[in-house]
Amino acid sequence: MHKAMLTGLVLVVLAGAGLTIAQLWYPIVSWDNYVKLLITFGIVALVLGFLIIIKADFGEHKKLKDDNYLD
Repeated sequence: MHKAMLTGLVLVVLAGAGLTIAQLWYPIVSWDNYVKLLITFGIVALVLGFLIIIKADFGEHKKLKDDNYLD
């Protein structure tokens, strides 16, 4: 699951970069829709990054608890 979220994050960033390059050279969508798409990509990237960090933190907490470092 962690690897799938990381892959999703990379794909969202690459899609945003690809859209930006395409929009600069060949206007594919109107500029207002382009900005909306970039904001959407940014929000999705933030959520995926947040979920990855939370999952890693809970995994570390569980490992420390299993090793009897935490009560």
